[in-house]
Amino acid sequence: MQFVEKKQNAKSILVNNIEFILVSMNFFLYNDIKVMLMVKKTKTVYKIKWKNLFLIVLLGFTVLFLILTGTKILRDYLGTKEMIDKVKEEIEVKNIVDDELTKTIKPDSTLSKFDAYWNYVKLGLIEVDMAKLKKINTDCVGYIELKGTSFSYPIVKGENSFYKNHTLDKSENSFGWIYMDEQANEDELGTNTIIYGNKNYLGILSSDLKDVLKDEWKDDDNNYIIKLYTRTQSTIWQIVSVYETKDKDHLQTTFEDDSDIEKYIDSMLKNTQIKFKGYAKTDDKFLTLTTNSKGTNLVIQAKLIKIRDESNDNK
Repeated sequence: MQFVEKKQNAKSILVNNIEFILVSMNFFLYNDIKVMLMVKKTKTVYKIKWKNLFLIVLLGFTVLFLILTGTKILRDYLGTKEMIDKVKEEIEVKNIVDDELTKTIKPDSTLSKFDAYWNYVKLGLIEVDMAKLKKINTDCVGYIELKGTSFSYPIVKGENSFYKNHTLDKSENSFGWIYMDEQANEDELGTNTIIYGNKNYLGILSSDLKDVLKDEWKDDDNNYIIKLYTRTQSTIWQIVSVYETKDKDHLQTTFEDDSDIEKYIDSMLKNTQIKFKGYAKTDDKFLTLTTNSKGTNLVIQAKLIKIRDESNDNK
């Protein structure tokens, strides 16, 4: 139903714009004819005529541009929706049981026994069939879910610029796809791992992530969780900061020392627009989920609290 409404809204906007322009064109044509009938053919009249003719031609090109742009947007949206449906149909996200490979990141000793952290670490980790994802796209490196939203997608990794305008199957699409920063190591996550997505007014990332700014999401602390699965690791991350920003400070991935990390943590916690009970320390690992426009971006940052690392198996 949500997709149908968005599709109808896109069509309505296009139709309304075209109708407005056509009415404007009729206005100029009518007034030009009216002037020609009422006034003798002087140089002034011909100037009015050429001026109106220019505006009519300009509006005609505008109509053509809107039609072509609207058609491309609708085509890309339908292509993205088709890819999402394909993923939902073919890729099963399973909950897995904790075992000897599972460990929790111990909190500070001062943490209250009533803190939500203790409920978060009891949650099940996720697992997907990476072989099936690789059949769709060999660039697939994992799968991500944001609790309390419909944000649940495969993650790809390649050149950052490529997946800004290509979808999951590598076909060209202005909506892009969810992608991990090209410098990240999906098998051994660093201090701060960045995952991007296009900020598009109908885009899959921004439209789903905006749910975190709604009261119904913010008011339920059971939602403050991100689950991430890669080829070797399944992890749970506790959200500690959500905000919108125009700067790029949240994209920092390398740190000189603990003091540098402390500055990053202070900025992250200071910027948050939602009051979280969680804290962060210098030996934590962070996950940053962000839109990638040149303007204001939505940023969701979380710390690692639980991990199952298969790369440590049989060591």
